[in-house]
Amino acid sequence: MARGPSGVHIGGLTAHTGASKRAHVVTAKAALGGLTRALAHELAEFGITVNCVSPGMVDTFRKGASATTNPEHHANHKPLLGRRGRPDEIASAVVWLAGPGARFTTGQILHINGGAYLAG
Repeated sequence: MARGPSGVHIGGLTAHTGASKRAHVVTAKAALGGLTRALAHELAEFGITVNCVSPGMVDTFRKGASATTNPEHHANHKPLLGRRGRPDEIASAVVWLAGPGARFTTGQILHINGGAYLAG
């Protein structure tokens, strides 16, 4: 069967670790994992893959309501690599999942977090 298009969701670290006073974010990000798995089942017959990238802390500029520079939950999960990720590192994972190298990968959550969370 020829490979169809790919879907890549963007989740987040707190979906797997939880975070105080962030129930709305934890719930939304965790739901993406379920949606990823459900769509992988539904779309496999068409050669469509569906995966999720779950980034950890990424070195980006935030403004507005989410402008807290050091959210409380960031102190609980330090990357083993000792730094925040870069946007291009997250983008590279998305590009790989959407490309031909990942044609046998579907229904997965790819954790890109420098070791802040080690999925089992």
